[in-house]
Amino acid sequence: MRNAFYIIALLTISLFAQNIKAQNLDIKKVPKPEYIESAKELAKGIFDNLKKNKNKEIADFIVKSIGYNWDESKKITERNDYLAKLEIISLKPPKGVYGKLFGYDLIEEGFLLGSDRYFRHTYISYHEGSILIWEFRFFVNKKNEVTLHYIGWSDKNPFEYMSTPDMLLPRYNK
Repeated sequence: MRNAFYIIALLTISLFAQNIKAQNLDIKKVPKPEYIESAKELAKGIFDNLKKNKNKEIADFIVKSIGYNWDESKKITERNDYLAKLEIISLKPPKGVYGKLFGYDLIEEGFLLGSDRYFRHTYISYHEGSILIWEFRFFVNKKNEVTLHYIGWSDKNPFEYMSTPDMLLPRYNK
């Protein structure tokens, strides 16, 4: 009896599966230029605030952007965590490692083949004491608005950071 059920279920699934069509990979599908420009403006806003030492505004923006579905306690915890990390970045040498931001460059744009709604920008920021690598990931929502989906920074050697497999992948997909 049990085997008959499995056979009937398998036949039913196979009949329906014949009607399901797979979506083909469109490797020419990339984010629209206006999405890329909007993402650059979001990053510029963060760097402008970092330059002006407006760390609270940056932390609030990050939590509002990537933590929209967090509960209030997680939002407070994450906001305080981001704020503390940004304050540490802002500490001038010799009290801190980085200090005042005086410039930044976009050093990589990464796209996922077949997706025009999710992409990454990598920046290097120049501070009075050292440099940082910043990774921004963006998502284009159903309203066609570019939103910040992830932000992170690293003090790793930029050449090592840029040679990791996930950073090299977009280069091989071109």
